Amino acid sequence: MPVREYRWRHLALLISILLLFVVALFVVPLRHGILVMNVISAAVMVAGSYALSERKHLFAIAVVLSAITIVGTGLLLVFRQPWALLISHSSIVVLIAFFCVTILSYVLESGRVTADKIFAAICVYMLIGYGWTFVYSLLLELQPQSFAATSEVAQNDYVGRILQLRFFSFVTLTAVGYGDIVPRSPAA
Repeated sequence: MPVREYRWRHLALLISILLLFVVALFVVPLRHGILVMNVISAAVMVAGSYALSERKHLFAIAVVLSAITIVGTGLLLVFRQPWALLISHSSIVVLIAFFCVTILSYVLESGRVTADKIFAAICVYMLIGYGWTFVYSLLLELQPQSFAATSEVAQNDYVGRILQLRFFSFVTLTAVGYGDIVPRSPAA
């Protein structure tokens, strides 16, 4: 494996994740904001797959899981039903978990610590927070009163709920403390 060819592969993933988080705040209220978010999410999948491209079997699995996730998200956009949300968010959780495990194995390999390994470690951290967003969403779908929030989001406002749960996920991950949204059920 030529080292220089894959030297910055995790930087592309990190940039796409940060872009997803920052752009969401500005484009979600727009008419085609959801479409923009889905395009950026697809860029995260492409960058995550590229990060695994040196290991061909992992790359193939990443591409298949990404395709399943895109189909699942498409189902949710078309049907807006609880079953579509379960399929979509479950496939996202599986894909993110796959990225986390495979990228973390790269980070923990013996050898020199490089900038790419540091970017990869940051990506794993960000992906863990992002993945838990969808775990919480699944929990909320299965147990509707699992969380209490100071500002309630409508049951059918999937995007608002995801943004709120992403906030909760990172507040939990960083141990900043609760306040705006708190767990209410034992599972939460």
